[in-house]
Amino acid sequence: MPLNLNCQDTDSIELDELVEFLFDNNIQPMDQASLAAAAPMLRKLSNNRSFLAERACEELKDFRNLQTANTYSAQVFMLYLPQRRGQAFFIRACFWPSNADQVVKTSGTDPFFYHKPHDHNFNFLTVGYHGPGYCSDYYEYDYDSCDGVCGENVSLNFIEQSCLSKGKVLLYRAFTDIHNQLPADSFSVSLNIMENSIRASMMDQYAFDLKTGQISGLINRSSAVSIFSTVAALGRGEQLEVLRSIAKRHEIDRVRLSALDALANAAKSPEDALDVWSVIGEADPAFLRGWRRVRTTEIESVSKRIA
Repeated sequence: MPLNLNCQDTDSIELDELVEFLFDNNIQPMDQASLAAAAPMLRKLSNNRSFLAERACEELKDFRNLQTANTYSAQVFMLYLPQRRGQAFFIRACFWPSNADQVVKTSGTDPFFYHKPHDHNFNFLTVGYHGPGYCSDYYEYDYDSCDGVCGENVSLNFIEQSCLSKGKVLLYRAFTDIHNQLPADSFSVSLNIMENSIRASMMDQYAFDLKTGQISGLINRSSAVSIFSTVAALGRGEQLEVLRSIAKRHEIDRVRLSALDALANAAKSPEDALDVWSVIGEADPAFLRGWRRVRTTEIESVSKRIA
């Protein structure tokens, strides 16, 4: 499970003091030991009971430009964006509503990743800032032993269930920790120091089915899916050839998968969709070979129902 960094600091600091510490001490969140060194300072920021409300109110004064550079959902409030060359971190606050809150009654729990077991392809440090905090069922697994294919069996090692209570500091480890988040008993807030690195784009992030012990999908944040789908549906000639080239040659297997899915979904017949997937051969990575099996099975199943 995430490393519980027992910080008992009672001093309080401002956000800019945390930022200065991270830069001055060259904190590198890709390195777990380096990120852990920032735990006492994050705890001290969490002891500041007024800074977050003051920051939010200050930004609301210019509400037309509120969080314009924030690429997350409304659940996330960015506190310090990547803004310096080579900056290895960013800082955010996350809001965790309870089942009793209107936003959950209206939107359900999916937007907040409740009941959606997943890992992370980045390290991050978090502290409970307000409320009882979300609870999680925590598991560990061996990322390197997985191909990353939907339906693939994974050895999940259950560790415990616990909550991110106020002042508790946890270090979530990339490619190791899985958690199934459960709604907080009442509205809660956490503060995060996030890894800002290329591997969050390059490496896969998975969802899991705890009942079957299998990978249930890829959950990387990417605009490629919608862009590729648009090109596949509306493109012609040269545009489609670009997409086919990506499907065959891109360096990131997940990007190739997105291109193949787009082309297959836009195919005029099941036979054409199967033909899209025929470009994946035994020389291709196990990730793509596995997804070819999954997708061809799906296509053949749909074809039988139509027939």
